[in-house]
Amino acid sequence: MQLKSKSSWLLALLTIVAVISMYYLMVPPKQSQPEIALKEDTDQKATIQSVTREVSSPSLLFEETRLQVSNKRNQLRQKLTQKITSEEYFVEEKNKASIELDTLNKEESTEALLEMDIKSLGFPDALVRIEGQEVSVTVMANELSKYQANEMIYLIKKECEDANVQVKFGANNY
Repeated sequence: MQLKSKSSWLLALLTIVAVISMYYLMVPPKQSQPEIALKEDTDQKATIQSVTREVSSPSLLFEETRLQVSNKRNQLRQKLTQKITSEEYFVEEKNKASIELDTLNKEESTEALLEMDIKSLGFPDALVRIEGQEVSVTVMANELSKYQANEMIYLIKKECEDANVQVKFGANNY
C-alpha cells in the first residue's frame, strides 16, 4: 500500500511538471508595451497600446482564474492525500480518495491539452474548465463563427466523449 501511494504521488508530480513545461514551451515570449510603441509611428501609438491592453487583459484574467482553480485543486489534493495516507480511514474510503485524486489529475492534464489544441486553432488564449461531464471553454476573440465553435466542440468530444460542452468568447463572458 505504501509503494502504491508513492507511485501515485510521483505520477501526479510528473504530470504537473509535464503540463507546466509544455505550457511554457508553447507560450511565446511577451513583448512589453514600450517595445511595441517604439516600433510604430506616434500617430498609431495610442491605437497599438489600446489593442495591447485588450489582448493582455483577458489573458491576465484567464491566468488569475487558472491560479484560483489550481489553488482549490491543490487543497483538495492535499485532503485526498491525507485521507489516503491516514490510518483513520477504511480501505474502501482510501480507494475512493485515490480514484478522486486520479480523476483530478486527469482533468487537469486534459484541460491543459485542450487549451493547447484550441490555441493551435489560432486563438491567442483559451480557458478550459472540466467539472464532471460539464466542459466550459472560453476563448479570447472578438467574435466566434459557428465553424470555429464546432471545431472546438469536436476537439473536446474527441477527449471527453460524453461531455456537455459550452463555448464562449471574449473576456466578459466567463
